Amino acid sequence: MGCELGKFAKSSTREDPDNELNKPPVNNQQTDPRLPLTAKQKYGMIASWKGIARAMGPTGVYMFIK
Repeated sequence: MGCELGKFAKSSTREDPDNELNKPPVNNQQTDPRLPLTAKQKYGMIASWKGIARAMGPTGVYMFIK
């Protein structure tokens, strides 16, 4: 029952120490012990502030003229 080649496939449910699924995720690492953010959170915050910094000049001029 099943594919002929199924017996040759490596099963991910077996206990294999080299299996990537058995390793804990590494994306919850903290970048700096003083900063309680993960690397993903830090990246998102920096990316959003880059966008704000780009638009700060025209926004300041617009607010001054208004």
